[in-house]
Amino acid sequence: MRKMVLTLLASVIWLGTGNGLILADGMLLPLPGAMSPEAPAVRYHHVTVYIEDGHAVTRVDQEFYNPHDVPIASRYLFPVPPGAILSRFEATVDGQRQEVDRQDGPATNAELYSMVGELRDPSLLQYADWESLAFDLSLPAGASRRMMLEYEEVLVPSGGLYGYRYVLSTERYSSLPLEDVSVEVDLRSSSGLASVYSSSHEVAIERPESGQAWVRWAAQEVTPAKDFYLFFAPAEGGFGGGLLTGERAGQDHFLFLFSPDAEPRGAKVLPKDVVFVMDRSGSMEGEKIKQARDALRHILGQLGEHDRFSIVSFDERISVLDHVLQPVDARTLQEARRYVDRLSADGSTDLEAALRSGLGILERSEGRGATRMVIFLTDGLPTAGITDEARIARLVMETNAHLEARLHIFGVGYDVNTHLLDRLSAQNGGTVTYVRPGEDLELALTEFYSKIAHPLLTDLEVEFEGVEASDMYPQVLPDLFQGSSLLLTGRYRGVGTQVTVQVRGWAGEERREYTYRYDLDEAGDHDFVPRLWATRRVGDLLDRVRVEGANSALEEEIRNLGLGYGIVTPYTTYVIEGQEEGAASADTMTLYGLQEVNQASGRVTIEARVQNQTYQQAAQADLASGANVGTYGKRSLAQVGVQQLDLALLQEREDPGGPISEDWIEHNVKADRVVEFGSEAYFVLAADAEIRPFLQSGRNVVFAYKGEIIAVRDRDRLPTESSPDAMGGLQMVAPDVGRPDHRAAVRAITLLSELVDKLVWLAPIAGVATLLAVASMALMAGYAIVRSKPR
Repeated sequence: MRKMVLTLLASVIWLGTGNGLILADGMLLPLPGAMSPEAPAVRYHHVTVYIEDGHAVTRVDQEFYNPHDVPIASRYLFPVPPGAILSRFEATVDGQRQEVDRQDGPATNAELYSMVGELRDPSLLQYADWESLAFDLSLPAGASRRMMLEYEEVLVPSGGLYGYRYVLSTERYSSLPLEDVSVEVDLRSSSGLASVYSSSHEVAIERPESGQAWVRWAAQEVTPAKDFYLFFAPAEGGFGGGLLTGERAGQDHFLFLFSPDAEPRGAKVLPKDVVFVMDRSGSMEGEKIKQARDALRHILGQLGEHDRFSIVSFDERISVLDHVLQPVDARTLQEARRYVDRLSADGSTDLEAALRSGLGILERSEGRGATRMVIFLTDGLPTAGITDEARIARLVMETNAHLEARLHIFGVGYDVNTHLLDRLSAQNGGTVTYVRPGEDLELALTEFYSKIAHPLLTDLEVEFEGVEASDMYPQVLPDLFQGSSLLLTGRYRGVGTQVTVQVRGWAGEERREYTYRYDLDEAGDHDFVPRLWATRRVGDLLDRVRVEGANSALEEEIRNLGLGYGIVTPYTTYVIEGQEEGAASADTMTLYGLQEVNQASGRVTIEARVQNQTYQQAAQADLASGANVGTYGKRSLAQVGVQQLDLALLQEREDPGGPISEDWIEHNVKADRVVEFGSEAYFVLAADAEIRPFLQSGRNVVFAYKGEIIAVRDRDRLPTESSPDAMGGLQMVAPDVGRPDHRAAVRAITLLSELVDKLVWLAPIAGVATLLAVASMALMAGYAIVRSKPR
């Protein structure tokens, strides 16, 4: 009797929770009669990929387990991305090979559409029209299974790039975070390997030799919700390029990648002439001067045998290691290390004299076609000598005009003049890095130097023929170093499909040129490309707000970009929530409401400048995505309460002046149609591939499509005819319960299990009929408990 009642309880609560999905790299869909109150959990998920000349072998090793006391009977479904060419697929469970069914798009849709209605989870629609591979799988109570998958795939180049995709988005269906997840790719190309780029994840890339790269991403205690993408290009003449395109809001966007091989053929590493200019004023005393000394010692050991160098240190007085550049040998390095060891902090800051002294060393030294650079570190404002910002910038630029040295600047702490340092770096072809209090100065210096240690091409130029390119970022192209890449984003207009990209640069005193030709029809339609461009554009505009102050035109453009691309900005926080931390955090956005943001120095402006740089240098499109925003194809939707709101509905509207609520939506967004989730009319909408991305965002969604505003509502939020309001002339009468929390289900089963024990004990006295009646009430109570916990 106890087993029967508990089985009924589990069944009801399983149906109430509406989530029988568990990832692998595929999905476990519950079979009829499944009774687990909660999906299984995954202990680890390890993916290893071997790619050679466009042939990819993917191996997946994972363990998932059933922590509950009822078995799970399920259908394992592995979705195959459109365009993927799988030549072999093998699956084993605990060493036993599985018989796999290959299903076409309609067969996959039949399973998915059924599960959308039964599980009440429209996110499954993202896999509609895909092929799938499927087999049945059971998981006994308390048991674990080790699943091994392996498949081969032929990658087809597009826009000069090969693209690899691993479907990680199914991970969103896991009931618990993964203890460990990793993707490792061993990438090889017989013709050399140039660009290696992940648009989705911040990966670690090692380039052990020409034609090879090791790519790794790993995380613990996470629930990945996006697929893993990797793009790479073969090297041609030591360098390689690739073009990716994407359209959004009627605008065409591009991403052009250009990179050298690990050991580019025909491209020798250029010698460097480098001067280190180090602030030793009194404010550097303590940890800062120690870290600066340690970093200098490390960098000295990384200088190449063909490099030359010198050191300048300054307060209100100038001290130099030598007035001309020194070769790198045992004697000069020993003298340099002794010089560094004697550096101590004292005095004021004569910034202009120090910079001109460093440039003077380059000017006095014999020219030889080497790359010239000055690495300048300061932690304060100019307080001695010339202190006028404009005059300092003008004098440095005039001194450097014929030298053309790159000026790379490190501003340490909150007391530096951002306007001056940014101007100096921009006018002298360099970069600026801000090291905030608490950050490791030594690490920042040594990591930066490792990136610029081996220059390959300087004075880069990129020219497009066949299209009109505009609004490109970065606006000033950086020099190219061994191990670095150029990621150039922009918008374009073109009348044809053929485009030629020419890259020119100087390798010492030799002019180099690389030409690439692409067919725009084959460059792909990549949704991340527009969002990546928009992130960089917003970073540039916010920096103008920081320096120039806000005005209505700037605010309007930033707001429209935020709404159009789902990006966190200070002017969209009324509907797009900031992330918990990082450049796109809610705290960072509040900086732009403070007067201090427009000052040259101080915590507020430094923090804002670092945020802007992060946006401007973004490599992944999701870096600035709103915490409550989901991107579905070419549209972004924000979660407001339990509703998903198409952000396009807010464009061209005035700022409401405060947070948008469900009540605001109901009174300001008039729906032309209201469709019940899971109804026949709903699946008619789902048959339209252009509407499907909106639907997969949730059970309650408001979106614009072909001049019509459509509202999809769950049955508990459907309006009554008697209460009109702005939402299609009707009022929502009940709150959405959303997807219940499985932990509530577990608590319900625990409590009701205790009740069942008492009922079973009473059965001989009360009789079976009474027992079943009370059990029925318990079932109803359990169902109510589960349904009362919103997603």
